[in-house]
Amino acid sequence: MITRSNSSVNKATAILEVIIGLALLLMFVVVFTLVVLRYVFGATIIGANEATVIAFVYVTAIGAAIDLFRDEHISISYFVQKLSSRSQSRLVRLRLLLLATLNLYILVQAIVWISRTGNFMMPALGMPQWIAQLSIVVGSSLCIAYCVLRLLGITSTNATPLATDQ
Repeated sequence: MITRSNSSVNKATAILEVIIGLALLLMFVVVFTLVVLRYVFGATIIGANEATVIAFVYVTAIGAAIDLFRDEHISISYFVQKLSSRSQSRLVRLRLLLLATLNLYILVQAIVWISRTGNFMMPALGMPQWIAQLSIVVGSSLCIAYCVLRLLGITSTNATPLATDQ
């Protein structure tokens, strides 16, 4: 398998990173505003805390998928580095297949869960729960897509390439 970098995938990933960064900045501003309102004025914005929690879940789900694609997740590679490059490549493929399978299972379960409970309303926001629950679908779908891209040899510019089988 020849490893190649796909600029359109990297650009889409960069856009997701910008969205995550903007969401984090917005979350900081909202939380700071809520603290000032609460402790200085004794007031609040109804639903703002819940909205920041939902945004945080989306940021985490999307960020985890990006880390998976970029091979920047936490791992202990001491023993793996002792293996040949061919064995390392096989382990990476196995890991990606297992992660894709796990995320597919999570995706299916999330869809079932959303179909059963998604129409219940969130009290503070007055919005259906599926808006928050959809973060699991988004994160799992991105993880699956990034695993497939890595297995096809399309990697991020900073990901560890898969060795060529000979």
